[in-house]
Amino acid sequence: MTPVQFILVVIAALAFFYWLDALRAKELAHQAGKTRCLQDGVTFLDDSVVLRQTALRRGPRGRISLYRNYLFEFSSDGSTRYRGEIELLNKQVVSVTLEPFRITDYH
Repeated sequence: MTPVQFILVVIAALAFFYWLDALRAKELAHQAGKTRCLQDGVTFLDDSVVLRQTALRRGPRGRISLYRNYLFEFSSDGSTRYRGEIELLNKQVVSVTLEPFRITDYH
C-alpha cells in the first residue's frame, strides 16, 4: 500500500466514524426532544430533529468537546407550531429548551 492509499484509507475511516457518531447524536437529540414534549404535554411534530450547528467548545472540565445544536417543532394545540432547541456536548444532553407556547385547557 502506498502512502497516498494509506492516507485515503485513514480519511475514509475517520469520515465513517464521524458519520456513525453523528447518527448516534441525532438519535439522542431526537429522544431528548420527544421526552421533553411528553413531559410538558405537547406534541412532538414531524418526528424529527434538524442539525443547526456543529462546533468545538470547551466542556465543564476545560477539554475540547464536540458541540451540536438541533432544532425541532412542537405544538400545544394541534394548529400552531413552536420551536424547540436541543444542545449536546459530546454524547450528553446539555439542555432542551421550548419556545414559550400557549397552554390550552380542554376541560
